[in-house]
Amino acid sequence: MTAAGPRHRSLAAPARFAARWRERAACRGARIEVFFPGRGETAGTARQVCARCPVCPQCLEFAVSNRIVYGIWGGLTGPERRALQSDWLRAARRDRDEAILAADAAGVTVETIGRSFGLSRMTVTRIVREGNRGARAEPDRLASRTPLLRESGR
Repeated sequence: MTAAGPRHRSLAAPARFAARWRERAACRGARIEVFFPGRGETAGTARQVCARCPVCPQCLEFAVSNRIVYGIWGGLTGPERRALQSDWLRAARRDRDEAILAADAAGVTVETIGRSFGLSRMTVTRIVREGNRGARAEPDRLASRTPLLRESGR
């Protein structure tokens, strides 16, 4: 008995739809060397192509979210994207921390908040303490609740 041949899967429907931006990219069909300049070479030609590209924002988002290090994507070089990624990451963490503080203020337990955000109890406790310290709102509330969590063995 012989083994069945390999099955080639196509992308799932959402992934196929999400990748359609590449079909409209201005760089489609261009020489790849333009977008991967060597040391000392300029990225000017690639930036000119990106400047007239209708899907430049999608390209940049793809590169940043997939942490692509090399090449010109969305009109930016790797170091420029890393700086942008740091800004995006800071903004995302700030939004997450605000949501955690709001959940804590609503009386949601540290364990529930941790499960919701995929964080440890210690991380949630640190975020709440720092948030309360920064806002000067209810500084003793978490401290009074923490010993109860330790006593319950959770």
